[in-house]
Amino acid sequence: MATPITLVTARDMELFAALDRCPLTALQLLKVSQTFAVPFTAERCVRERLLRLCVAGRVRRGIYATASRGALGYYSLTSLGYRLLHGRDAIPPRRLGHPIALASQSHTQALADVLVHTAVSAHQAGIAIAHFTGENMLQLTLGNEHLYPDSAFQLVLPPPLATTTNEEPVDGRDDVQTFSFYLELDNGSQAVHSTKDLESWERKLRFYDRLQDQSEERFRVLVISTKSSERLDHILRLAAETTRLPERSLVYGATLSRYLADNPVVFARVQNHRGLKVSLLPSHVGTAVQAKVEVA
Repeated sequence: MATPITLVTARDMELFAALDRCPLTALQLLKVSQTFAVPFTAERCVRERLLRLCVAGRVRRGIYATASRGALGYYSLTSLGYRLLHGRDAIPPRRLGHPIALASQSHTQALADVLVHTAVSAHQAGIAIAHFTGENMLQLTLGNEHLYPDSAFQLVLPPPLATTTNEEPVDGRDDVQTFSFYLELDNGSQAVHSTKDLESWERKLRFYDRLQDQSEERFRVLVISTKSSERLDHILRLAAETTRLPERSLVYGATLSRYLADNPVVFARVQNHRGLKVSLLPSHVGTAVQAKVEVA
């Protein structure tokens, strides 16, 4: 029996774009669909559409072996789905659609939670996300040193909000303002203090501090800890000790549960390395859109 043709809808393209950022479960896709022109209304609807897309060869299903209850499925793009999104001549990443390694599954699932929540929080505030790069897709370089953040993105203010900020114009435009972030997820597996371990937090924080010195663009390093508030405090204290300009708010941090509990884009739900509660956007911008978020 021939496989029925599945037409590509506008919502499918938004679904592909979400999976292009990272593998997602059906529940994560349901949540991020709040940013779609036509959101899904139930997890069942998401699963039904994903099944059709899997049969059509556009999406692939994998299993999180580390799920605490049952077999939790996650979804990623196939080469066909990638080309439908980016164009027929686009070259898919080498490991596109490969199963997530067992040792990386907890990290990937938590990272997806953070990215989905950030996207929804920004959407609720009327803030766009631009220049997104996924895990291991961006290489930052200082001399012979390289660093690959877990993700990078920009929050883009619409013109009415952009005119209220004191930030420098972007690309010569005075109607758009952006705030750049490098995301680092802490699963407790990396040493905090070590100048020799390339993956230690001390090496990372010193790298970002020197990168900011040499960068024309201001950015923040967003650290999300999946383990404990005590470990996060340890990392933030180290950031305060190692940054060349302590008054510069270079590092923001939050535990995963705290980050996911509210809208961190406009509400003060993260902490900088100076011990201040802040939002991802400047406080005066957040205040301008808080009422909108509370209504949503």
